[in-house]
Amino acid sequence: MKRFYTVLIVGILAMFCSSRVFAQSFNAGLIVGPTFCQVDGDNYAGFHQLGFTAGAYANLPIDDYFSAQMELKYSLFGAHSSDKEVNEYGYNAYSHRLHYAEIPLMLRCNLGFFRADFITLELGVSADVRLRSTEDTNGDFQVTTNRWNAFSATANAGIHFAFNDHLGLGARYMYSVVPIRFTGNPGWFYNQYYNKVVQITLTYNLNSPLR
Repeated sequence: MKRFYTVLIVGILAMFCSSRVFAQSFNAGLIVGPTFCQVDGDNYAGFHQLGFTAGAYANLPIDDYFSAQMELKYSLFGAHSSDKEVNEYGYNAYSHRLHYAEIPLMLRCNLGFFRADFITLELGVSADVRLRSTEDTNGDFQVTTNRWNAFSATANAGIHFAFNDHLGLGARYMYSVVPIRFTGNPGWFYNQYYNKVVQITLTYNLNSPLR
């Protein structure tokens, strides 16, 4: 984990430096916000696990409306039992935290051609590196990192609203396209474990305006 934080800081600094060197073409900024998570494939339902994400991005405009964006983020995903599942259904009280290094690659389309240049649609995929996993079942806390795949991938679809030239608010829906854990059952897109995440982020662009 400490090594990753070092890499994350170095990566963020590299993005900022590159945006300064190539100020006419690159934008760079910061991302932070909460995540609302569940794991498809376990016995628990609902976005009850509250996590967060934080990192940086580098954005390259392609033309007046399209841009490509790479991000480097730390993200906390997982799953959590609800009070109803525990009290009414008799499920175990459960909390699962999955720590990831995320590298999303996003294609962004600004809606300026609809006279809505403050709105940008996003679509892409992220490469996810599992850093750590912990599970707590009825107070029995365990580090379960090795139970979960070291690498996975997640599809991302979202929307971003620009308040001004620098500050914005984004929302994304994310779902694993590569399972985060294999159950031993046949199939790739079913009978396995998948992250399912709603992510809300505040973005701050550091140099030229980003829509």
